[in-house]
Amino acid sequence: MLTPSKHLDLAKSPLRVASEILAELRRRRVMSYESVTKLVKKRAGDDSDAVVAPALSFLFLLGRIEYHSINDSFEYRVH
Repeated sequence: MLTPSKHLDLAKSPLRVASEILAELRRRRVMSYESVTKLVKKRAGDDSDAVVAPALSFLFLLGRIEYHSINDSFEYRVH
C-alpha cells in the first residue's frame, strides 16, 4: 500500500524500495526476480519481502520496467 502513516518505516516503504530497484536496474538493465529480492533484503532488511511485489507493481504501472516471463526477469525501460 502506498498510503503513508506515522508508523511507516521509510526504509521499507514501497516508494523507497522502488527507487532502490530502479537505480540498480538502471545500472544493470536486466535483473531476475531472485536478484531483485536479494537486493531488497540486503538494503532494507530480511523482513522486507512483502514490499518487493508492491514496489515492482508501482514501477510497472509507471512504465519504468518490463517483465519477461520466459526468464522471470525485469528490464529497465528507457523512455
